[in-house]
Parts: sequence; structure tokens; C-alpha cells
Amino acid sequence: METRTPTPTLPHPQALTPALDPNATLHAEALPATVQRWTGLAPHRLKRVLSCIEIRLAEPIQVCELAREVHMSPFHFTRMFKLATGHSPHKYLTLQRVERAKELLATSDMPIAAIAAAVGYQTQAHFTGVFSRHAGATPKVYRVRQRQASTPAPASTLQMAQAAA
Repeated sequence: METRTPTPTLPHPQALTPALDPNATLHAEALPATVQRWTGLAPHRLKRVLSCIEIRLAEPIQVCELAREVHMSPFHFTRMFKLATGHSPHKYLTLQRVERAKELLATSDMPIAAIAAAVGYQTQAHFTGVFSRHAGATPKVYRVRQRQASTPAPASTLQMAQAAA
């Protein structure tokens, strides 16, 4: 029977580059604090994708369309987007839709079904389920709470009498 000796693990060649070539680019950890680095998508690409999401919030948006917008494969785009935003593209889109719905519920008298359509949901039932999971309340309850919070409490008769005097 043949015995195998383990192959020694060598460091990655790029890890040796600074030691071998003094003019080589250093790793991010070795860069001075004044140099700003980004994680994930480059800032211009992230800005382009976020703008696309904002413009098309009411429409169905697929990851492959967003990836095509910045000339990347869907797989690579998804990884880089998550590094840049902390969320997958689908999760980020959902959060943006919920935030827009919150604004509309608090500031407009649009029916909830119309708000669902305005933020990209085909049915009010689906919208209500997603909204409830993320906002902690149904759209109707959220709207009522927002309106109660923005409406000043009615003055008591004692306060009204004091104000008149």
C-alpha cells in the first residue's frame, strides 16, 4: 500500500508580491487611512443600480436586468451588491418598496390597493403580507397610527378657557 505525504500549503502568490516586489500594490489593510476604499460595487455602478431601482420601483425588476445595467454577470453582481449594501438585491428592493409604501400611507389618501400597485405588488394581499412582516403592522393599522401621531390631541375645555382669558 502506498503512503502519501501531505503537500505543504504554500501562501498565495499575491501574498508574497510585496515581499518580492517593493513597487507592488499593498493589500487594503496596509493602505493609509486617508485612502478611501469601497466594498462591493464601485460607487458609480452602485449609484446607477440604485437609481434604476428607484425609477422602476413599481415595475417587476429582475436581478439579471440590474446586472446588465452595470455590465456584470448576475452571480457576481449579486455578491458585490450585497457587499455594498448589506442586503441581497431582492431584499433591498423589498425594503425600498416598503419604505415608499410607508411614505404613501402616511401622506396620501390613496387606497391601499393603489399603493400596492404603486410600489410594485400585483395584489393587495401579497403587499399586506410583505408590509406586515417588515413594518410590524398591516398597512391599514400603520396608516391609522401615523395619522394619530400627526394629529394634535384635542384641547380640554379648561385649556380652551385659559387660552381665551
